[in-house]
Amino acid sequence: MAVITSLNALTEALRDGAPVHKVLIRRERRDAKVAALIDLCRRRKVVFQLVPAAALERKAGPRNQGVWAEVSPVGFARLEDVLAAGGSGLVVVLDGIEDTGNLGAIVRTAAAVEADGVLFPARGSAPVNDTVWKTSAGALAKVRLVPSRNLAQDIEKLKKNGFWVVAADRGSRVNFTDFDFRGRTAVILGNESKGVSTLLKRNADQLLAVPHSPAVESLNVAAAAAIILYEAYRQKKQ
Repeated sequence: MAVITSLNALTEALRDGAPVHKVLIRRERRDAKVAALIDLCRRRKVVFQLVPAAALERKAGPRNQGVWAEVSPVGFARLEDVLAAGGSGLVVVLDGIEDTGNLGAIVRTAAAVEADGVLFPARGSAPVNDTVWKTSAGALAKVRLVPSRNLAQDIEKLKKNGFWVVAADRGSRVNFTDFDFRGRTAVILGNESKGVSTLLKRNADQLLAVPHSPAVESLNVAAAAAIILYEAYRQKKQ
């Protein structure tokens, strides 16, 4: 079971029909957000309980937002599900993202730009845990997450299904705004310290850079993801 301790993430998870099994709410907290949360629990027929602050602290820790919820593990999808669903024609490929905060933020962005799915290594990647729920603000329920046993092979499958594959690479001379994202596109984003692996760069059809001031060595991967994916979304909506 996964756990959610963020009030906003829990509210959004309930709105999206996530498999929430049990909710604890600090009895002393009485405000509009909690009232809305209780109403959602009742409408979704989710068991909730008002508990003393000390009881909640034992579950959620001393620095909590007044809630604790138990959620079934995220239901993962297959690449075939993503390809069959169609949709926006935008897929995100994560090459070894290790930080759960970055993973959650990228999933949130992927949901916002209507990505068809997010591929990530089944091993050697950040776990989908409470931090990811929190930083994604509950968006895990809105995006198809695809654990991949072999990213290189899955990228070849995407190509065979008409996807043009691009990879974020600060060494590229091609600005991401000069790329045409209107067709089917898979965007590869790399590890926080190593970037996209050499193998996946070779498999990419195009490397794209996000220009920035030389005073900054590099962008955080979640920030780079947001910039590139919103440009893709903008072009697709034109």
